[in-house]
Amino acid sequence: MNHLPGIYPHIVTITPAIKSQGQDYIGLGYTQHDEQFVLKPGGMIGTAEFIGAALCQVVGIPFCQPTVVTIERLGAKQAVFGSRMELGIVNFNHTDIASWQTIASKCSNLGAFSALLAIDLALGNDDRHWNNWIVQDGKTAAGTDTHRLRALDFSRAWPVDHPPQHPLRHRSPNTWQSPRDWDSLGVPFVQSVFYDACAVIGALPTNWLRGVLSQLACVYLKIEDVDLLCQWWDSHWREQVIDTIDSLENGARP
Repeated sequence: MNHLPGIYPHIVTITPAIKSQGQDYIGLGYTQHDEQFVLKPGGMIGTAEFIGAALCQVVGIPFCQPTVVTIERLGAKQAVFGSRMELGIVNFNHTDIASWQTIASKCSNLGAFSALLAIDLALGNDDRHWNNWIVQDGKTAAGTDTHRLRALDFSRAWPVDHPPQHPLRHRSPNTWQSPRDWDSLGVPFVQSVFYDACAVIGALPTNWLRGVLSQLACVYLKIEDVDLLCQWWDSHWREQVIDTIDSLENGARP
């Protein structure tokens, strides 16, 4: 996920977002080579997307590739966030229970739900709903058709809110509401996966975060923003993860 200034993909055409895609979407962007990216603002929203993806990587959750892209605004290039469109995406109604039941029955990594819940709660992400996943077709080693979950959309997570929302005090109920549907969809809550994810992310040092943010310095963030976020992480991140663990006992256990 490293980038060098001046060589970001440049968007030449944008299909504007529709209302159902959410408040942070700019639209679907295309480069001159017909690469496609879902576009969102840069700044803290783009930063939150990069941090969320980086946490997915260390936990082992497949994620959509975060990218700095540029668009033309007022005669100048502006750096925004781009999520590269994935190949082999399963097209289905994400709000339909029967469709998700079919997906879950063929999914090879259902534990991603439990692991991502840990990340979302630690980051204060209150907007993990059923449209915030993509599903890809795949094959097992034996050649059997399978589905694979990929996580996306952290634009309501830290550091958009700084400090992050407490795991039990979200403005929106979406992240806590979705797990209540898991049983009906055939998605198990795997407590060991949740706790393992908390252990991994809770042990990440401040230098890890600085490495993630360094690629965004002078692009989405000022140097002083990087320092401020790293100072918070150094002092409060582990406490936030402990609150995430406690939230299972004191909140709405999936």
